[in-house]
Amino acid sequence: MLFLKELKKTVFSVTFLMFVFISIYLPGSQDVLNFSDPISVPKPGEDYGTHTKELPERIMPFATARLISEYEANSYVAYPIGFYKTVRLSEDEQKQMSAILSRLTENKQLTYEEFKACMQDADDLIGGASYYSESNLVKTFGRVPMTYEEALEQYELSKNTDHFTGTYARLFCDYIGIPLSILPVFLAVAMCLKDKRSRISELIYTRKTSSARLLFTRFFAILTAIMLPVIVLSYISNSSVWGMHDGMALNYMAPLNYALGWLLPSAMVSVAVGIFFTELTGTPIAIAVQSLWWFIDLYAGIARLDGNYALFQLTLRHNKLGNTQAFIDGFPTLVANRLFFAGVAIMLMVAAVLIYEQKRRGNLNGFKASKKSVMGLANRKNKSEA
Repeated sequence: MLFLKELKKTVFSVTFLMFVFISIYLPGSQDVLNFSDPISVPKPGEDYGTHTKELPERIMPFATARLISEYEANSYVAYPIGFYKTVRLSEDEQKQMSAILSRLTENKQLTYEEFKACMQDADDLIGGASYYSESNLVKTFGRVPMTYEEALEQYELSKNTDHFTGTYARLFCDYIGIPLSILPVFLAVAMCLKDKRSRISELIYTRKTSSARLLFTRFFAILTAIMLPVIVLSYISNSSVWGMHDGMALNYMAPLNYALGWLLPSAMVSVAVGIFFTELTGTPIAIAVQSLWWFIDLYAGIARLDGNYALFQLTLRHNKLGNTQAFIDGFPTLVANRLFFAGVAIMLMVAAVLIYEQKRRGNLNGFKASKKSVMGLANRKNKSEA
C-alpha cells in the first residue's frame, strides 16, 4: 500500500528522528510536559496578578505622558516584526507630533474616541508598531491589578468552560506550535529529494498512479508521522494535571481536540510548502522560504502572547495558563485562522500536483524550463543585434 510505504519511509528517516527529539526537548525544557501548578480557587486577600483592561481614565493620562516623554527626547520606541527599534523623527515630523500633543493636552473635553484617533496619528508618524498603535495601546497602558471577583470569575471559566484540561492544552500548544510550524518542512523536503537522489523519480513518472494520489498520499503520510508523536506528547502533558483536579469534570478529549484543531493546520502548511517548492524547483529552497515566514511570523506574534489571535498568524500563541475569556472572545478569529491555513495548504498541494503532472509529461523539470526560456530570449536578442 502506497500510504504505508510513504509512512515507513518517513518514520525511519534521520530527519524524523530529529523532529521527535526536538519536539520532546523544547516543551520539556519549558516544563509543559509535566505541569506542577494546579488551578486553585482564589482566596480573599491574595495577589491575583494583573490583567489588561480598557479603562479610558487610566489609559489616556499614562499614554499621553509617555508620548510627551518620547517627544521631548525625540526617541520613540517601536517593535516592527517584534524587534525593538528606536525611531527619531525629522524636524517637520516633530512639528506634526507637537500638533498631535496639542490636541491631546489642550482639549479638556477630549473623548476617548478622539484620544484613540490622536494616538493612531502618532503611531502612523512613528512608522507603526509603537506603544500607541491600536493593538498595543490597551496592552501597554491598561494593565491593572486583578480583583478577587475577577480572579474568581477566571477560575470559574477554567473550571466550567475549559474543564481545567483545556487551559493546559492551550499552553502545551503554545510551545509545541513553534517548532511544529517549521520542522515539518525539513521532512517534506527530505522525502521529496530522496526520490531524486535514488533516481526513483523516473520510475514513478512512468507509473499509472495519478499525480494527485502520489503527492497527497505523501502529504498525509508525513502529517500522520508528525501528528502521532504530537498527540502522544499532548496527552503526556495533560495527564500530568489530572490528579491535581481529582473529582472535577475533566475533558479527556481536550488534548486530541487541540492537537487537531490548533496544531494540525500549521503542520499542514509547513509540509505543503516543502512539497510545493521542492517539486517546483528540485531544490531545498522551501526550507529558506518557510524559515523566513516562520521567523517573521514568530516575532510578530510576540505582541499576541496572551491569546489575542490574528487572522493571518501561522503560529497561534496563548502563553498564559488560564485566560479563558481571551480564548472565548477570540474563538471566531481562531477558527477562521485555522480554516484559512488549512485551505492554503490544500491549494499549495493542488499546485504541486499540477507541477508534478507536467514533469511526468516531460514539460517541466525544476529550473530547466526557466533556464531554457531565459537562454532563448538571450539568443533572440543576440540575433537581433547581429
